[in-house]
Amino acid sequence: MKITNITATPLSTGKSLIRVQTDAGVEGWAEGPGFNKVTPAHNGTIFNAYLESAIKPLLIGEDPLQIDRHWETLALGKDDVFSKLPPSIVGVIDIALWDLLGKETGQPVYTLMGGAARKTIPLYWSVGSGWRMQPQEMLKLVETGWELGFRAFKIRMDWRGWRQDADPAKDFAMFKLVREFLSDGNYLGFDANNGYSVSTAIQQGRKFEELGIDHFEEPIPHYDLPGLKQVADALDVAVSAGEQDAYRWWFHHLVMLGNPDILQPDILNVGGPSEIIRVYEMAVTLNKPVMPHSPQAGINSIASLHTFATVQNGTRPHEFSTEFSGSLDDVSELYGDAVVPKSGEMVLSDRPGLGIQLNESAVAKFTVR
Repeated sequence: MKITNITATPLSTGKSLIRVQTDAGVEGWAEGPGFNKVTPAHNGTIFNAYLESAIKPLLIGEDPLQIDRHWETLALGKDDVFSKLPPSIVGVIDIALWDLLGKETGQPVYTLMGGAARKTIPLYWSVGSGWRMQPQEMLKLVETGWELGFRAFKIRMDWRGWRQDADPAKDFAMFKLVREFLSDGNYLGFDANNGYSVSTAIQQGRKFEELGIDHFEEPIPHYDLPGLKQVADALDVAVSAGEQDAYRWWFHHLVMLGNPDILQPDILNVGGPSEIIRVYEMAVTLNKPVMPHSPQAGINSIASLHTFATVQNGTRPHEFSTEFSGSLDDVSELYGDAVVPKSGEMVLSDRPGLGIQLNESAVAKFTVR
């Protein structure tokens, strides 16, 4: 079996459908960035440039089942390849290759990765842009998730490091209002999105602890590992980090220098299923719980769930958000009902690969021309 082509089809959902095609007729699927004329820096033009100039010349004609070898070539520049691709680009191709391997072998990806510890995975409803909201507005979004059957939640401020300590009083009022709504002890996390200084993060964390908080995510800029350790050491609440981090080596530094309580690799940012499994193995060795960051409904989120399903200590809920997914009806029409949660849970199928049921008519319908 040889790779014959790799294509990217832009879709109106805001993503591109990536296909790794072979001479045996077996395809592997993933999602790449979409095309948006308003914000070209975040669209599929960059991915397509990598695809045409680097990925296709390296992979066309190769055996798609040699996943580790291709990962090393793309991510590390091995085999006399001098360019190393960004982890999010590598991650897209890696997802598609694992899907292809599953279809060729007739096995779900979680089986190929050692077997699922569980196939029903609870999700938490993640809502953001708290920085531009008032507390009541955030509460309404949480209530929407409750009505959809979610019983675990996270509110995100999306402050980012350059808006440091902008409005911690409003953040606390927002958390307090949501915590009072979730008065039966439902799971509630808080994501500062890099928004606090060390001292403010510790002060906020202590106030959150008095109300009841389940995890405190990215309290300070992600590059400040000594500061992260200060925050994690000072608080009882589980401090989490890692969604922006690439490859196992950064996670090694993250643990050694920042020592967060929970690791949160993102299936794309970390470099794909091949690499996220290595981070999970590291986490298990170091007795660190894992809690993936991959909130968007679709193929890539299913890939994250397949890998998370294999981790014995993966007992916390997986993130889910509608903010970056496009219409869930459209996503379901494209990929099948199995990619959309029911009552706050995802149930992984036993179908080969990632279990995606691609609707070619829907692909044609949603293709951006």
